[in-house]
Amino acid sequence: MSAWLLAFAIALAHGLLAVFLVVGAPLAARRPRVMKWYLVMLVPTAAVNLPGLPCPLTVWEKHFWRLAGEAPYRGGFISRYFVEPFYAPGLSPRGGDILLIVMVVWSLSWLLYSAVRHLRQRNPALAHAGDR
Repeated sequence: MSAWLLAFAIALAHGLLAVFLVVGAPLAARRPRVMKWYLVMLVPTAAVNLPGLPCPLTVWEKHFWRLAGEAPYRGGFISRYFVEPFYAPGLSPRGGDILLIVMVVWSLSWLLYSAVRHLRQRNPALAHAGDR
């Protein structure tokens, strides 16, 4: 495989992961089978992003762009492919922090919703506790 194809494949997989983390949250909250895959993707993503470490997928993609003779983009993956097409300057460090906070709240709210829903299904008394 050529370096260009590897860089493209990594970028495509990375993009699908990013979309799944957003769209998959409400799906995972309602479907236990999706929840397993969502957590498999969410936990390592959180482990990299929350402490501010460089994303390995971005590092590998840029490495293969260099090997293919292309100049890699500056900044992060989300800024490059999801923000810059609509807002040319891309994400500032503060914008990246805000986006990360929004994603954490988004994911945690759906995980909490799923946990409460699961508890109510297992214990019918909890389902009617709020009715009093």
